[in-house]
Amino acid sequence: MLGRRKIRRGRGLKRGILQRASSIGIAVLLLAATASPARPDAAAGREAFEKGDCKRAMAEWQSAADRNDPDAEFDLGSLYEYGTCDLKQNYKQADYWYRKAAAFGNIEAQYRLALIWASGGDDFAADLAEAYKWAALAVESKGVWSTVAVDLKSQLDRVTSAGQRADGERRARIWREEQTAKKEEPPGTTAPPSQPSAPVAKAPSTGCPGWPFPTLPCTEQFPALPGTQAPPRTPTPQRPTAKSPVEELKEALAKIDCAALRTQTSAGGSVSISGTVPNADEKAKLIERFERLFPDMRPEVAVDIVPPPLCRSLAALSDMRASGLVAETSLGLRLNSGSSQLRENDPIKLEVRGPAYPINLRIDYFTLDGQVLHLTPDRSGPAPKLAPSATRLFWQSANGQPWSAGGEPFGTELICAIATATPVDLGSRAQVEQAADYLRDLRRVLSQTSVPSGQPNVLATLLVETHP
Repeated sequence: MLGRRKIRRGRGLKRGILQRASSIGIAVLLLAATASPARPDAAAGREAFEKGDCKRAMAEWQSAADRNDPDAEFDLGSLYEYGTCDLKQNYKQADYWYRKAAAFGNIEAQYRLALIWASGGDDFAADLAEAYKWAALAVESKGVWSTVAVDLKSQLDRVTSAGQRADGERRARIWREEQTAKKEEPPGTTAPPSQPSAPVAKAPSTGCPGWPFPTLPCTEQFPALPGTQAPPRTPTPQRPTAKSPVEELKEALAKIDCAALRTQTSAGGSVSISGTVPNADEKAKLIERFERLFPDMRPEVAVDIVPPPLCRSLAALSDMRASGLVAETSLGLRLNSGSSQLRENDPIKLEVRGPAYPINLRIDYFTLDGQVLHLTPDRSGPAPKLAPSATRLFWQSANGQPWSAGGEPFGTELICAIATATPVDLGSRAQVEQAADYLRDLRRVLSQTSVPSGQPNVLATLLVETHP
């Protein structure tokens, strides 16, 4: 299987197509740890968590959650989902607290419920109908997490049957009816909640629709990084420079760590963003920034979620493109099956369409665990050549060994083809090595290689979803 042995990882949310949408990780907890004007116990819990005092944070959040504080309920759910503060990852407990927060209109809780039910975990069987229910509920609201949920729901549409989707819609309808009935119950029939049962807004009433940080006050700018002070909000905020919204957007995208993003402006003036980000939280912030800069434009965001360390390989390739070492035109790359899905032991057959000049070709497979497998060239033969505008099928090494998909961990992986008019010598290399080492050397060699006029180095990338 491509001469590799993958390292097994924990179950969590790292399986199949939904692995792209599930890697918010500790970033959410760090945001939740910031001071909030909610209830004193919830705020004290976040302050304690920020200082590393997990015991006190849990006690404060538990006290607030016992009084039906949805922010504290969500924070507790996050602790159990990620197994933070020396807790064992426990999706049953996460489900319990997320459900309570969701009942108060916490859309992010509904989104997280969709993720944990889609992936399943130890002693927590996956249920795609239940996942579809929560995704369907989340997309009915407004704001950033609703927008992110649209992407998750579309992924679920591709992996669920018609019966599972119908069952999920039925469960969502029952849940809505139950919530409506609870609100209409006469006083005294149930214990009164400690705060209104109306949905809890993601931001104060002063504005900022879609603000993605439920524990932070709404401002015109994103909160400062830890250890810095956020700039004060002025009564009439104005842009400090005459930069266009597109320029501001590009600058904001360039600051996202481990991301590979591109913006395009159509002839009609519409703006779109494509590429990859490391987690759903960064995607949510990206969408929120787009909506702020282009309030009258529907967000056109075709962004995949690719977690570390693979996102660093994509970011390095994107940096080569931005530096002019490679272009992303005139080179085609696709699986011969017409799909982007690979199951373990599936044959890998790649169809490559070359540019209008002869090229030398390299094809590499970047795995989830930070390694790269050199499909061609390898030690058994030189780099293949492709005639001008030719299309060729690649499926085996020079010694005739077929390529096939490997094992765990499964999820989003990357195939990359680089074509050069001038042969590129990277020296003798192992067939499998650390991606960071290879990309460092590749960048150095490309920067030292002469490029004939009109025959640039070209790059093509293909994200594939691997499954057991």
